[in-house]
Parts: sequence; C-alpha cells; structure tokens
Amino acid sequence: MTILCLGAAGVFAGINLWQQRSKGVGIVITLPRAPWRDPWNSQWTRAAIDHARRHRDSCFTVERDISGPLPEADAEARSAARRDRADTLELVRSLVTARLMELSESDPATPVSIYINAALPDAFELGTKLKFHVHRELRGLGVDPDRQRPGEITPVVPQRSESVDADFFPAVRLSSRLKEPLTKDEAAQAARLATVIEEPAFKADPDGQAVALIVHLSDNPQMVAEALLAAQQGCADTDGRKEKCRAALVIDGGPANIPETVRDFELAVRLVYATWRTWNTAHPEYASLQPRLFLAAPTSVALALGWLLGHKVRAVPNPYRKESEPCTSS
Repeated sequence: MTILCLGAAGVFAGINLWQQRSKGVGIVITLPRAPWRDPWNSQWTRAAIDHARRHRDSCFTVERDISGPLPEADAEARSAARRDRADTLELVRSLVTARLMELSESDPATPVSIYINAALPDAFELGTKLKFHVHRELRGLGVDPDRQRPGEITPVVPQRSESVDADFFPAVRLSSRLKEPLTKDEAAQAARLATVIEEPAFKADPDGQAVALIVHLSDNPQMVAEALLAAQQGCADTDGRKEKCRAALVIDGGPANIPETVRDFELAVRLVYATWRTWNTAHPEYASLQPRLFLAAPTSVALALGWLLGHKVRAVPNPYRKESEPCTSS
C-alpha cells in the first residue's frame, strides 16, 4: 500500500510539473507598408495572435507602418522615407529585444516563436538586427533537445501555411545549424528544391560596383529575369545606393514553392548560405564589391537570410528602381 501511495504521489507530481511547464511566448510582428496597404489587412495579424495564444503561454504583438515613397516621389522624399523606415525598424528591434531580455532574465529556457509579416527587405533587415540582440540562451518550440547545443540561439520562425487544414507551421529555427555545410545527401535533396546558376545569361557591367545574389524560392515566374535586368541596368537597394552589377549568382526554385516542413525550409536557407559562401571563395576578385540581394521567398526565409547574411548584404526592394523609372514588377 505504501508503494502504491508513493507511486500515485509521483504520478500526480509529474502531471503537475507537466501542466506547469512553459509553452513559451509568441512574438507577432506585422509591418504593413504605407501608403500602400494592399494586399495588407489585419487578418494575418489576428490569425497569428490566435495561433500564438493557442500554442503558447502568452503573445506579444508589435505592429508598425513602414514608410514607402510613392512612385512619383522625388529624391528628397525617398530619402525621408528611408530614414523613417530605418527608425521604425530600430524601434521594432528595441521592442522585441526588450521582450526577449525579460524572458531571458525570468527563464532562459522559455521557448520563443517569432511570427513575421513584412515586405521581404524589411524582414531581411530585421533578421540582421536580431542577429546581434536575441539572447543567446533562448530556445524555440519544436527544437530537438538531442541536437541543441549549449548556448545555441534557436527561436522558431513560423510560416503561414497554404494547406487547407493548417494556419501556421514551424518553418525555420534561427540557430548555428543554418551555417553547417550540406552533406552529400542534403546537397542532393537541396538540388531538388532549387537550381544553382553560377553564370547566368546577363550582360555584366565590367565597371559595376556590386554583385547580385538572386534567390527565387516562391512561385514568381518573372522574378529571375527582372532581377537580372535590374542588376544589369542598375537599381537602388534599401539604402538608396544605385549600382550596376559586375557578376550575379542565381538560386532558382522554379515554379514550385518550398514544401511546408522545417527540414525543407531550413535546407533551402542552408543551400543559399552555403552556395553564397562557396561562390565568394571561388571569386575573390569580387570581394571589394557591394553584395545585393534580389529575393522572392517566404518571409521566414527572408528573416533567416538576414540573420545569416545581412551584416554585409543589402536587399533590393521590388519593384526594382532604376535611375529614373521603376522596372516592371510582377
């Protein structure tokens, strides 16, 4: 009887601890573009908050408009919009960092999921900022503890699902694993997700001061051709710097989207990172040129690429803007 009572007490204690375990916090970031708000609406934010509240202990929401100049805006208005955008992204970074620091001080093991809905250059740049501010001991939901390294950064970035029976799914874990070289089997799997084109057909400018990294990982049929044209003719990045490109590297996922699994999303991110590093190693003559990213991909991928590459690479917003007129945009 004593053994039975002790066993029952142990079971109840275990159940109590299980019920009290932290399911983590969801951080929902939505950055609609102003004055253009279409196709932005509040539905994504409501769905993300609902998902976070259903699967996490709490939800923290940050919503800010990102200034975007009108097509007819002059140089001064565009410069002012860039300053406003930079200030807004820094404010978002400060708010998110403050929340993360609160979590790390109360319980460093708290799982964190970062939901983001933003224009791709904004998601990319925010990833760059989070690279240096996410507390190193925070971890994310869905992480395999056997593969977790001490002190590894592993917040999870969920992605909106297009499946009929799901709304969001864990897409990318921000961790040092994204920097690991692809194994032979992983390289074969990645080749089914995207094709690497080291010498694309475009007229490079021998005096160009930039190199183009063109990443097409969502169904946007004209994206690669438009990006190569913009790289050839010259266009502005998010800093307003206009350059022509001396060389280009294309990673083309073709007409299909990335399968909705963590493995495939992370494999796609790792493919971009590994390919870009290998290409740079093979072309030291371009080391002094400014790398610029032309991107069509899910926002979770944009955030992860910013986390990996954003300290050197600058994104080019679409429509790709030339010296005097915008390029055609799909």
